[in-house]
Amino acid sequence: MIKVLCFLLTFLIFPTMSNSSTKINLEHYINSFSWNKRIILFISKEKYIHFINETDNFFKKNICENKARNLKYIRIVGDEINKYVIPNKYKNKYGIWLIGYDGQDKSYSTDVSLLKEIHNIIDAMPIRKREATNENDKCK
Repeated sequence: MIKVLCFLLTFLIFPTMSNSSTKINLEHYINSFSWNKRIILFISKEKYIHFINETDNFFKKNICENKARNLKYIRIVGDEINKYVIPNKYKNKYGIWLIGYDGQDKSYSTDVSLLKEIHNIIDAMPIRKREATNENDKCK
């Protein structure tokens, strides 16, 4: 009887547990950057090529400006979504989120319009104002 129970536990319960542990908990991942990085979370379906390319290009073109603002780019496109445990607030949603040092959503857009304003939004934040007074503008 004990052998049967061990067999059932080994082959029925443990594989289920191991599959869930291989996924990245997005909320925990985002929280791991708290008070160190601001986050741009980008979630898109693979078919939105223009949206993906514009967002990727923004990060390629603005490396210095993004680094000065402590931005971390988290990009989840297409089937990559299956690698994550998605919190309810992002589940079945697509777009760009600006997440502050405190882990809270500061802005959201379903198109690239947020990228055009993101540096201004961040620069208006109280912590960023203090950061900006302590650094030289190396990006110009």
